[in-house]
Amino acid sequence: MVFGGLQRTTLVDYPGKIAATVFTVGCNFRCPYCHNPELVLPNLIKSQPQVSEKEVLEFLKSRQGLLEGLCITGGEPTLHSDLPDFIRKVKQLGFAVKLDSNGSFPQMLELLIQDNLIDYVAMDIKAPADKYNLATGITVPIENIKKSVEVLKQGKVDYEFRTTLVPKILNKNDILEIVKWIKPAPKYFLQRFRGKKTLSKDFSGLKEWPEEEMEDLLKTIKSNFKECSLR
Repeated sequence: MVFGGLQRTTLVDYPGKIAATVFTVGCNFRCPYCHNPELVLPNLIKSQPQVSEKEVLEFLKSRQGLLEGLCITGGEPTLHSDLPDFIRKVKQLGFAVKLDSNGSFPQMLELLIQDNLIDYVAMDIKAPADKYNLATGITVPIENIKKSVEVLKQGKVDYEFRTTLVPKILNKNDILEIVKWIKPAPKYFLQRFRGKKTLSKDFSGLKEWPEEEMEDLLKTIKSNFKECSLR
């Protein structure tokens, strides 16, 4: 595999673990508010510095005993057919693996879980089903998203769902619809929108939801999950 970046240490990306993060390149979604357009748009990917699989594995080998895990994010990692082979090499070095995914490739998700290749999954729930095309900028096969939700809810791997509170796309009722869809689930996180750098200029510089609205929404939905907070 080839990556678009390596973050050598993170204390926040992998719950409870000191980890590194690698960024895969390429994504099948075109979320207008995406804050990593250089990992999504082909014309930007071309100018993005690349990190080889060999470099990543050599780095991890040098951090055995110091780091506990590796986060694999993107882009969309499950796009890549060689993802399982890469993760096997990471696991052989003794690292736990967290996967960030948009859930659009449930077959890959099932394979990774069945082969015990991932220890934690963070799946983005972009919007309620009827707004998925708006939130992702493409025509989404929503049945794939629903299948991934059900795969995770089988409880064979530790997981969380998360939704970015995007202005102009999501409102309180949308989040309540998402909660109806995904509950019961152990963890659900609301994420603040980042407007500094976005795939679409229409979302650049937009103000995030008012803090009071986010906090009130959190209070409304919190009882549906064992862990639920605002990031």
